[in-house]
Amino acid sequence: MNFNLDHAGIRTLPRAIGSEIGARHSFWNRLSFGTAFWWLELDEELVFVGDVGETEISGKSRRIGIDIEGRGQILSWLWADIDVNLSRGTFVDEPSDANQIPLAPRITSTGGLTANHPSGFSTSIRYRHIGDRPANEDNSVTAEGYTVVHLGLSYTNGNTKYFVNLENLFNVDWNEAQFDTESRLRNEAEPVSEIHFTPGNPLNLQVGFSNQF
Repeated sequence: MNFNLDHAGIRTLPRAIGSEIGARHSFWNRLSFGTAFWWLELDEELVFVGDVGETEISGKSRRIGIDIEGRGQILSWLWADIDVNLSRGTFVDEPSDANQIPLAPRITSTGGLTANHPSGFSTSIRYRHIGDRPANEDNSVTAEGYTVVHLGLSYTNGNTKYFVNLENLFNVDWNEAQFDTESRLRNEAEPVSEIHFTPGNPLNLQVGFSNQF
């Protein structure tokens, strides 16, 4: 077994201290709403470094946020749901103009409509959203947010489920993995710190089936 003595003092799981308070309420056995305020402090923040493909320790961090969710049965066969998460993450021991946690989301949300028919047919339309977020500590580079929508149709017969999915229904351009990385093209005089990204999937069709044993 190989062991790097330089890593002897690094803890695999940094100490975390946090708290949460929330509430949930239901109306007419059809609607349910919940919210929670939370706070979290980490002794060490692990930040992914795209250049070397590993994480590095970046000091203590603090996050505060609020989670909001809603569930509702609109009709006997139609359901709706939404989740919204707002958060703010910063490094504790850094100056205010250089204390952003790279790629820490500030707003995320998912939700959609789902319809189930007694015959076995089911369909849903769902979205996934993530807002713009800092790509580096001083927020001079921004990782662009996106909203993508998926449409799904399935039919269940006994233990077999057949499905058709349309991903990225509106064929939007979006970036999946994003990192602020320094690079230099042949025609550039100096290296440039900018976003390097993996493009998200365009509009695509998936067809398949699954069997439950």
